[in-house]
Amino acid sequence: MTGPTGGDLLHVVRARARFLIVNVAITTIVALAVSLALPKWYTARAVLLPPTEDDAGSALSQSMPRGLGAIRMPGAPTMADVFVAVLKSRSVADRIVERFDLVKRYKVGDAEKAAKELEGHVKFRVGDEGTIAILAEDREPITAAAMANAYVEELDSFNLKTRTTSAKRTRAFIEDRLDVAKRDLAAAEDRLRDYQQSRNLPAMAPSDRGDSDVGARLMAQKIALEVKLQVLRQSLAEDSEDVRRVRQELAAIERQVGGLPRAGVEIMRLWRDVKVQEQVFELLTAQLEEARIRETRDTPTVQLLDLAKVPLHKSRPKRSIIVIAGFLIGLAGSVSAALLMERRGTPGEGSAPRSAAS
Repeated sequence: MTGPTGGDLLHVVRARARFLIVNVAITTIVALAVSLALPKWYTARAVLLPPTEDDAGSALSQSMPRGLGAIRMPGAPTMADVFVAVLKSRSVADRIVERFDLVKRYKVGDAEKAAKELEGHVKFRVGDEGTIAILAEDREPITAAAMANAYVEELDSFNLKTRTTSAKRTRAFIEDRLDVAKRDLAAAEDRLRDYQQSRNLPAMAPSDRGDSDVGARLMAQKIALEVKLQVLRQSLAEDSEDVRRVRQELAAIERQVGGLPRAGVEIMRLWRDVKVQEQVFELLTAQLEEARIRETRDTPTVQLLDLAKVPLHKSRPKRSIIVIAGFLIGLAGSVSAALLMERRGTPGEGSAPRSAAS
């Protein structure tokens, strides 16, 4: 069975021109009516730029002595990926539903259904430059712009709260360590004083103090690495690259500490203990000051490039596309129906029925 040739198709079009015109006109008019009946939706767009660096890292890592390295999380996602994940989270969606009363606005039964409906009206796109576009649509242009900007506010609020909580934990941890260091320093000073007074010993020679200072610096670096390893283990697995690297650095420092001379007089050991505790105290004091600064900092965490403005033109429905689609569907359907009627022998406009002989 072969398809219709060009001549057959032209014959059908001529024979059933009125049928084709009427049907195509009807489907086009119906498509136009549908496009006019569909509600208008307006889309507002806000664009933000996340930090190029993760400045929310631990204050402790930035306060480490030179050469100890920074705490990095291998394989961590980009800040843009993290921000988009926060924007898509259920907690943010629930707050948007509550702020704009979307249960009533979307005419659904509860907040869970409203949050699911909201997913179809909000999109988040990450650009090649790391920018994040927030596209929110609503039947009212003012509400669409307000929703897009509300997502920016919720993201900023989440980041500020998370950063404050993290900085508070870091500050509390360092304060506890500093209290221990104060007690250790006072105890070391008391032991040195008591030892000197009990034996009426003179002050240490400068050369002896120099040797003790070297040992003190090594011991301070050892304690700093132990603190760093403790912080890393709170967020990374034991077999991660950063944890292994810090363990190797700590092992190297411990070997150097093990090689320090231990045959010196008791006062050298006591003096070295005092210097160690002084270095640890100074280190933790600097870290605590940095942690307090980060805790009280209230600068915005999101760099807003474009604030969402009230859209002037609707984003959907695309009436021209709907009308063109209706016209093409009507044309294809009408031609197919005309060809089918022609094969069945149904008479067309202006043509007599074919005889049995023909």
